[in-house]
Amino acid sequence: MKKNVLSFLLVYLVQTVIFAQSKIDSSSYPVQIFQLLTKYNWEKNYVDMQDGSILQDPAAERKTVMCLLFRKNGTGSFIQGEQASSFRFRIIDSLVTINEAIYKIDKINDYEIIFSVYAKNLDEDEKLRFHYLATKDTPSEIYLRKLIKPNVVFDSPKKDTVFLFNQEVYPKFRGNSEWLRNVSDFEQAFEDTYGVSYNYIEDEFLTHLPKNINTRFEVSFDVTTRGLVENIVITSSTNPEYNPYLIAAIQNTNRKWLPAKWKEKNYKSRIQYAFQTEKEDPKNIAYDPEIYDNFYNRAMGLMARKKYDKAVGFLTKCILMTEDSIDALYKRAECYQAAGILKYACMDWSFLSSKGLKRAEKLYWQNCKP
Repeated sequence: MKKNVLSFLLVYLVQTVIFAQSKIDSSSYPVQIFQLLTKYNWEKNYVDMQDGSILQDPAAERKTVMCLLFRKNGTGSFIQGEQASSFRFRIIDSLVTINEAIYKIDKINDYEIIFSVYAKNLDEDEKLRFHYLATKDTPSEIYLRKLIKPNVVFDSPKKDTVFLFNQEVYPKFRGNSEWLRNVSDFEQAFEDTYGVSYNYIEDEFLTHLPKNINTRFEVSFDVTTRGLVENIVITSSTNPEYNPYLIAAIQNTNRKWLPAKWKEKNYKSRIQYAFQTEKEDPKNIAYDPEIYDNFYNRAMGLMARKKYDKAVGFLTKCILMTEDSIDALYKRAECYQAAGILKYACMDWSFLSSKGLKRAEKLYWQNCKP
């Protein structure tokens, strides 16, 4: 009898301790979150949806914060490149309020934090989920390590610092706009510089090529600190006899560039483009990250200018390259919808739905079912 009573007391005591401990852990959870948030700087890793769709759109990625800082006085900073904006935050259970926005902490430890937008009027599948990595690096160190140093080369024998064409440091292209020729400086997004300069060179180059010819050319050239073009090198060519025409097309952009700037100083920049006129076999298009980004960036520029039919062509090439082009499929459906070709948009949403993507399923039911 005593043994049974003792066993009962031990079980009861263990249950009481476990219950008490769980209450302590629950009540201290905001404190634990606060301690971890303020212990590290948080470097952006990637953004996805609750249904697992990774956002591959470079423009969308650029709009997200590169680094987050939380201070012990309840203030913090969003840091994007070299730009910073301040905020105030507070923690309630697993929710973090940043200014007026509310986020739910899905996971946090000494390595990473995952949080999502907390909004009752949004379906779970439509909520963005942000993935950040813990780091001891300062924002300046992250900026240099991630966005500057990988894109810097030293030009021998001149020993010049050259920036590889990138979204942080890039020259600007005046194109055919007459009024821009008299403007000393103007705002131009990276995607616009990429798309306008690429199309300008390609349009000039293709006028010298026979129709229906299969070609691929890779070229690099420098834009100097004075906005001049130099050091044009054809790095790969399937039809060398046409190389002079490509070089001439690039030379024709001379004096149409504004030099790349960083920290109020002009720098030389190196641009690398691939021009391809092969007729792709829809059943066999090899994945090439450089060409994929080329097609995708051009499609984003065309969408911004509402040239949906041409954007569809480039997005289709992305889709044919890899089955993982989830965002390219979403964007193509968006183009079809904007162009009033709902039938094809529904086909893309239906295909994405078959992969279990709830966002696509919702779009399909909203737009395609009577």
